[in-house]
Amino acid sequence: MLRIIANLYAAQKASREMTGGILRYAAVHQDVEVRLYGLGAAQRNIAELRDWQPEGVIVSTDVAGEIRKIERAGCRAAVFVNVDPPAKTRLRCGSVFCDNEAIAKAAFGLFAGKRLRLRHFAFVGTREGEPWSVERGNALRDCAQQVGGTFASFDPPRSARASQRRNLAALARWAAGLPKPCGIFAANDLRAKDVIDACREAAIPVPEQVMVLGVNDEEFICRQVQPTLSSVVPDFEKGGYLAAETLVELLRGRQRLLPRRTFGVQGVVGRASTSDPYGAGRMVSLAEEFIRAYATSSDISVGEVAKASCASIRLLQKNFKAITGTTVCEAIQAARLQRVRELLTETQTPIGQIGELCGFGDDAYLKKLFRRRFHCTMRDWRNGMRPAEA
Repeated sequence: MLRIIANLYAAQKASREMTGGILRYAAVHQDVEVRLYGLGAAQRNIAELRDWQPEGVIVSTDVAGEIRKIERAGCRAAVFVNVDPPAKTRLRCGSVFCDNEAIAKAAFGLFAGKRLRLRHFAFVGTREGEPWSVERGNALRDCAQQVGGTFASFDPPRSARASQRRNLAALARWAAGLPKPCGIFAANDLRAKDVIDACREAAIPVPEQVMVLGVNDEEFICRQVQPTLSSVVPDFEKGGYLAAETLVELLRGRQRLLPRRTFGVQGVVGRASTSDPYGAGRMVSLAEEFIRAYATSSDISVGEVAKASCASIRLLQKNFKAITGTTVCEAIQAARLQRVRELLTETQTPIGQIGELCGFGDDAYLKKLFRRRFHCTMRDWRNGMRPAEA
């Protein structure tokens, strides 16, 4: 009979479900017995289980603080959850991590899928910038880049004196500057609540302009914020089962160190923070796609954009303004001016021909508009003489 112990922190859903996976492993392997310690268990620490003579332990707390206790308890092996094993120890070690790339891909799949079709993505990590949080942000950035979408991440104030109020104000300013509609993915549910609070402070409607998604599906958070919070659900129970399986392999095998193993995603729980009950977000995304593709056509009209968006002109104009803060006509003009700047910067196309190529029928009007918008002439722009704010 293999005797293993596992750390339980009953206040966290992740810990409870991982514990369930560990117990499920023991239930189907009669030669394995499990006892629990920690907040929520009868025994609060490893020392109280020393007389039981455990052979292995599954732990998710700070490694430096636990490793001596684990060794003194007589354990021969340890599996660390979301924590790398210590560099020097007599223990046989393994580790089990949540697949942070899979977490981010699940978030991206919700935002960029057929229902929402977002093109602007953002990430809010933990204030401490833990490696798992950074991994989630980087994976979302890579997904956005693969589809040609925009990506932004929030860099919180680094001062140790930065108050909650200051942090929230900085987050609100950042969110206000994002292109809309935008999907904001937060490292966990608590951080997603911060995003919703910041959007409320900045008068940014959620989910109309910004859709917010967290991780872990902590229901006491997700169901109580307004709007209720959508969340990616890691497969914690599978993670617990995998941790027990890894520990048994260490105890019965000869390897001193097993490579990191990962568990994935159970699914996404959708709530109001990512809802699109009237299809407004998808409608605007279709309109933006059509504008990007055909803005340089001189005869493009709001009616054509509405048809491509499967909406009436009136409904499109209402939703487009509410979500992006601009009108359809302004978006068409902005796309044309962007193409003008690209031709000025990247080609030697004669300036007199650029207006026609970008959908402007009146060359004089384009030159006047360009100067008013960018505070320099088209020739100055081509020659690199551009204002700093352009």
